[in-house]
Amino acid sequence: MRRRRTLLRLTVAIVVTSSSSVGVAYAASLGVGSKKLHAWSQTLTKGTCNQTSATADDTYVQQAAPTSTSGGTDTNLTIGGAAGSQNYAFIRFDLSSCGLPTTAGADSAALTVSVTTKSNDTISIFPVYSSWSSSTLNWNGLGGVTIGAVATTTLVPSTPGAVTVPVTADVDAAIKAGTLWGWELRDTSGTATSAIGSSENNAAGKRPSMTLSYEK
Repeated sequence: MRRRRTLLRLTVAIVVTSSSSVGVAYAASLGVGSKKLHAWSQTLTKGTCNQTSATADDTYVQQAAPTSTSGGTDTNLTIGGAAGSQNYAFIRFDLSSCGLPTTAGADSAALTVSVTTKSNDTISIFPVYSSWSSSTLNWNGLGGVTIGAVATTTLVPSTPGAVTVPVTADVDAAIKAGTLWGWELRDTSGTATSAIGSSENNAAGKRPSMTLSYEK
């Protein structure tokens, strides 16, 4: 009886081209008898895209004034309040300036807000999956906005100043969907009122921002 010998050979080479891009080259050969398979090469480009108030849209909606859209022009976004008088804040950014294809991915993303009115309540941050605009959104319109059932993260606005929270998974999903509809910020632990600076705040350092590190 003759035995047929199968030869499997795999060669991998990884090349780092620069601090802003990583080139990954793969070369493989598979020998089965006289047949061979030669595989692929791919280059991954890494970069950052910092989002500021220039690309932000934000507002807050008021249970006590269900048809009001005034939150879209206020310098602060109010969150919380007594039962029957709750306020929810909304923040989003326009990623089109980043030039990211839907095949890109977020390595990390962080949302930064500035506390202007403190409280010890927990603010939960929920992803938003449908369109909204600060010029038209009000409390009565919440039924037309799709909001995630599970909070992405939380913060406690106990100290005035900047607070940064991770939102990587939300931004990664939004890149693949082609649009980032941002987040709803809601008090989920009490009836205190807190506030964060809006994109209209007079102090640039109090406006919301987002830092994104990506690969494509």
